[in-house]
Amino acid sequence: MNAATRPDARAADLELATYSAFVAGLELAGIELVKVHGERTAAGAAAQTRFDMTAGYMQDGTVIHYRYDLTAHFADDHGTVLGSAAASVLITARATTAADTASIEQFGGTSGALVAHPYLREAIASTALRIGFPGVLLPLIKHQPDVTDED
Repeated sequence: MNAATRPDARAADLELATYSAFVAGLELAGIELVKVHGERTAAGAAAQTRFDMTAGYMQDGTVIHYRYDLTAHFADDHGTVLGSAAASVLITARATTAADTASIEQFGGTSGALVAHPYLREAIASTALRIGFPGVLLPLIKHQPDVTDED
């Protein structure tokens, strides 16, 4: 199931005690870089980089697979697309008990994203360098949803 396609699950549905119990019983089972792609489509120096990130998850019993996909798009001063670099990271976690959707999605949008971030940052930076776009740095995650955020 893709968390991005589930508008009915909101952080407001999250109960702090339930979420705390979920996180306490969670075990990190694996981190895998599952996709790396880089392509230069035109000559020139990149003046701007745009990042697109998507995240989703799939649950199989008490095993939860979180997937984070990141693409960096490189363009020149005139907006001409010069190329792109993409990477995907799969984080696998095991829960000791069945978890509610709100807790799974909260973890994926907060702690899970922080776990994936350095892997995505390195993969994008090194791929971009290899195709001729040096100095690409993935921005810090500055905001994470919490139980007080509204849509």
